[in-house]
Amino acid sequence: MRYILDMENIYLKAHHVVIKYVVRSATALLFVTMSACATTNGQSEADSPETDSQPQLTGDLLYDLLVGEFAGNSGDLGLAVESYNRAAVKTNDPRVAARAAYIAVYSQQYDSALDLLDRWKRLDPDDPDVTRMYAITYLKLGEPVAAEAYIREILETSGGDDREQALAVKGLLAKESSPADGLVVLQALNKSDPGNVHMLILQARYEAQLEKYDAAVATLDEVLEIDPKLNDVHIIKARILAAQGHQEQASALIAMVLMEQPDNDTLRLQYARMLVEQRKLDEAKVQFNLLLEKEPENADLLLSLGLLNIETGDLDEASAHLKHLTDIGQKQNVANYYLGRIAQNRGDNKIAISHYVQVKEGDYLFDAKLRIAGLFAQLGRIDESLELLETLAEQQTSWPHKVRAYLAQGEILASEKRYAEGMEVYSRALIQKPDDSDLLYARALMAEKVDRIDITESDLLKLLSAEPENANALNALGYTLADRTERLEEARDYIKRAAELVPDDPAILDSLGWVSYRLGNMQDALKWLSMAFAKLEDAEIAAHYGEVLWKNNQKEEAEKVWQIGLEANAEHPVLIETLKRLKP
Repeated sequence: MRYILDMENIYLKAHHVVIKYVVRSATALLFVTMSACATTNGQSEADSPETDSQPQLTGDLLYDLLVGEFAGNSGDLGLAVESYNRAAVKTNDPRVAARAAYIAVYSQQYDSALDLLDRWKRLDPDDPDVTRMYAITYLKLGEPVAAEAYIREILETSGGDDREQALAVKGLLAKESSPADGLVVLQALNKSDPGNVHMLILQARYEAQLEKYDAAVATLDEVLEIDPKLNDVHIIKARILAAQGHQEQASALIAMVLMEQPDNDTLRLQYARMLVEQRKLDEAKVQFNLLLEKEPENADLLLSLGLLNIETGDLDEASAHLKHLTDIGQKQNVANYYLGRIAQNRGDNKIAISHYVQVKEGDYLFDAKLRIAGLFAQLGRIDESLELLETLAEQQTSWPHKVRAYLAQGEILASEKRYAEGMEVYSRALIQKPDDSDLLYARALMAEKVDRIDITESDLLKLLSAEPENANALNALGYTLADRTERLEEARDYIKRAAELVPDDPAILDSLGWVSYRLGNMQDALKWLSMAFAKLEDAEIAAHYGEVLWKNNQKEEAEKVWQIGLEANAEHPVLIETLKRLKP
C-alpha cells in the first residue's frame, strides 16, 4: 500500500524536482512533451484518439515551460506559478497541470493551487495524487473540514489496517496542520468511523496537547470500552490525569490495572516513574526492585535504583547497584561518577578520586575532573589542583565550563590566602570575555582582599550596568563601601535596593545592620543584625552582631554570639579581627 499523505513526499516533487534538479527536470518534461507531439504528428487524424487532448509543443508553450522552470530555479516562485499556470491552460497534458499545482503549493499560493488542482482533476480524475494534494492544500488554508473529506476519500481507497491509516493521518497532520485544525479532522474521521481505536488514541493525544483534558479522558474511555486491555491507553490516561494535577488518581489507575495484570512490566515501570514524580521514593524503590528481580542486569533499572537510593540516603544499597553496573560493563561513566560522589560524601577522598578518574567521557566528565581538582586541594596537593584546573579550562569549548574552572581556581587560591594570584586568574579570564558577570563578581570580591577597592567598585558597577537588579552585586558594593569607605549614605542606598529585591536574605540583612551601625543608628543595627543571625548563625554575621551588642553594653550577649560564631568557623578572619580589636 502506498501512502503519500506525508507532505515530505509531495515536497520531494515540488522542491527537489522544481528547484534542485530544475534543468534536468525541464529537459525531461520537454522531452516527454515533444515525444508525445512527435507521436501525434506521425499518426493520421483517424489513427490518433482524442487528438485535441494531446500536447502540442508550440513556441508559446515551450516558452512558458522554460520560464516556469528557470524562474523556480532562481527563486522567483511567483513567476514560476504564473508561467506554469499559462502552460497548463495551453495544453491538456495533466502532467503540466500537476507540476503547476505542486509549485503553487510549495510557494504557498494556495488559491492558485486549487484552480490548478481542479484542472488536473478534470484531465486525470483517477490520479490519487490529486486527492492528496487537495487535502494538503485545504490544511494549509486552515480549512480542516474540507481537508477531512479528501483524507477520508484517500483512506477509503488506499486500503491498509486501522493502525496504518492512523499512522498515515498522524504524519500528515503533524506536518501540515495546526493542532486545533488537526483535532477537527480527527473528530470528523472518528465520527464517520468510530471503531478505529488507533485514530481515537490520536484524537485523545491532540485533545491533551490542546489542554482539553476532560475530552481526552472521555475519548480514551471510549477506546477502553472497545478494548480494555490496551496498556498504552491506560498509561496515556494516567499521564493526562497527572497533567491535570490528579497525581494520586493517575497512580491509582495504574496500580489498579497492575492488580489485574501483575506481569505487565511496561505498566509497572510507568507506575514506578509516577511514584518518583510524586516523591514517593520508597514505594518507587519497591516497584523498581520487582522489575529488577526479573532482569537483574538491566542497566537502566540498576541506575534508577542507584540514584533513588542516593536520594533516600541508602548509600550502601546505592553503591551495590552502581558497583554492579561497573562489574557488567554498563553505564560505567555515570556509575563511577556517582560512586565518587558517595565516597566524597563519606569523606573517603582518595576512593572518590579513584572513581572520578574512571569517568572517561560524557556529561559527567567535566564535573568529575572539577571534583578531582577540589579533592586534590583538600589533600594538600594545591599546585596539582591548580594545574589540573588550568588544563581543564583550556580544554573547554563551552564558555560556562571555562568559567567554572576559572572560578574553582580562584576559590582554591582564596582558601590559601593567595589573593593576588586569584586576581591574576580572574583578570586573565576576563580578557577573553570582559563582561562575564560571574568573573566580574568574583574578581570584585578578590580585589577587596588585596585592598584594591577601586577594582571592586569598578567591576561591580560594570556588572550592575548590565544587570541593575543583581541583588548580590548591589549588596557587595554597598557592604564594601560601608565597611571600607566613608561613603555611608551611598552604601545604604545600594543595600536597600538589594533588600527590596531579596527581603529575607541574611547576608543583605547583615549589611543593613552593619551600615546602620556605621551611620550611628544603633537600634536599627541591632534589629537588622538580630534578624540576620536568627536566619543564619554565620561567623561574619556573629562578628558584626557581637560588636554592636558589645558597643551597646550588652557584653554578655555579645560573648554568646561570638562563641556561636567560633563554633561555626573558628578561623574566620572577620571574626578573629573583631575579637582581637575589642578583646585584646
